[in-house]
Amino acid sequence: MTGIRHATASAVVLDDHDRVLLIHHNKLGQWLHPGGHLDPNEDPAQAALREVREETGIEAVIVTDPLPTFTGVATLPAPLMITEMDVVDAGVGPHRHIDHVYVCRPVRGELTPQLAEVGGCQWVPIGEVATLDTPEDLPELIRYAAAWAKPRW
Repeated sequence: MTGIRHATASAVVLDDHDRVLLIHHNKLGQWLHPGGHLDPNEDPAQAALREVREETGIEAVIVTDPLPTFTGVATLPAPLMITEMDVVDAGVGPHRHIDHVYVCRPVRGELTPQLAEVGGCQWVPIGEVATLDTPEDLPELIRYAAAWAKPRW
């Protein structure tokens, strides 16, 4: 698919009990990791953390490798990966999402789903993600993120 491309950011939020934070997406009717479009003047890392907070009530921090610093230049947290996918949306029409996928840890907050956008949120054991109705690639993404994150805790 060609045409419109939207910048998005998402977060695979992992806790100390080998669980991942998932939201039930109202439009798709599937379980996903939190995420969404960037707001104006927002970088992808800020968007990922905002989406986690808005959709779930959980405050999180990004897990990343140490980044170099340079005088006069800001260094943004690096995402685990950047993906590109086709999206069909009746309101916008067919387009593509360029998604900056971050790995995060929760720091505080109680699960309080934003019911206008999500049908619920829950902590799911990583081994049980494949039993839920998710996009086909999500269980593999979560396993990859968890394996990447383990030595960085």
